[in-house]
Amino acid sequence: MRKSIILEVLILSLSLSCLIYVPPEENLTSKREEIRFYPETYIAGEITFGYIYDYLSSFGFWINYSPFGYVWVPKGVNARWHPYIHGRWVWTDYGWTWASAYSWGWLPFHYGRWGWDVHLGWFWVPDVDWAPAWVIWRFNDIYLGWAPVPPDIPFRPGHGFEWRNRHVDYHLWIFIEGRHFHENRLANWVIPRERNRSLINFTVLVDRVSLRNNIIINDGLNPQQIERITGRPVTRVKIKEIKQPAGQQRVNQNEVRIYRPVIKKEAVSPKTMISREEAVQKSTSDRLKQDLNSLETYHRREQALLEKTQKMEIDRLRNQAEKEIKVTTPQEKQNKLNEFQVRVEQLKQQHQEEKQELLQRQAKEKQTIRPENIKRKDERQ
Repeated sequence: MRKSIILEVLILSLSLSCLIYVPPEENLTSKREEIRFYPETYIAGEITFGYIYDYLSSFGFWINYSPFGYVWVPKGVNARWHPYIHGRWVWTDYGWTWASAYSWGWLPFHYGRWGWDVHLGWFWVPDVDWAPAWVIWRFNDIYLGWAPVPPDIPFRPGHGFEWRNRHVDYHLWIFIEGRHFHENRLANWVIPRERNRSLINFTVLVDRVSLRNNIIINDGLNPQQIERITGRPVTRVKIKEIKQPAGQQRVNQNEVRIYRPVIKKEAVSPKTMISREEAVQKSTSDRLKQDLNSLETYHRREQALLEKTQKMEIDRLRNQAEKEIKVTTPQEKQNKLNEFQVRVEQLKQQHQEEKQELLQRQAKEKQTIRPENIKRKDERQ
């Protein structure tokens, strides 16, 4: 009798384990899609601020930074490091979702915000709300850009970001040619920041996010816009929620694995902290850990990207002028040509200033190379 009961329990357990949820196809009703896209019942565990402090201590250091309280600074990153470039963008049920190349990326790129300090560099302010990416966008028919939302900009469900001037400092933006948007290594295609002022003027700001079933959706840029800019179709990548961190957020077979726990605030402090002065010293030391050979390679890539994108803008202006001239009267043709020449000269002057700024910045970066790194480079030759 006892064996019979045990056998029945085992059979029941096996039957329940086979009840695997299979998402409905995309051509089903909108009601069922709503259930599929924005599940309310699934909770992938719960973690605390104490866990966050301990976990990220292995990858950086904590400091007390007014007015945000305890903030985290990643270690081992150079002066060119920027949030949201070491990884890739994927279109998911949550909109544009960042798939990080870092094992710790599931946390600082989806919860909290990134801030910038001129001496310290990038720092992360913890918070409890999950988002596919805490960024805003800029775009036109050539470029795509994004920037982390500053930590002092409130987000209110149902209203979005609450800021008056909608301003992010120009050097905090990342711009690429739109056709590279689907690349795995976006860091290789970042346009030098000396071009950012121009690109901000050429592009349109998108800072809209939405809230569906208490989940933040970053869908300000719709897939059709991205398809026009990139010339490639956008494929929805399925979400597979997991119960613990599992290395970098790789995209395999149209699926991205996401760890999205609930974060509980608590009145605790990081077990290990350093002073702001020590953090600046450590950050500066990390930025100098590069040899001259790798820096020169990066500088050549920057110069090539600058020159290429500047030429694209001249060609674009020329094509636009040709189209306008074709539909003008003979009397207006010369005026259009003169106007075009003025605009080209202004653009070329602007491009020359950008190039000079780039060369000056690169020269300063070479001066920071440590003598022992230059020596190692000479020994390899």
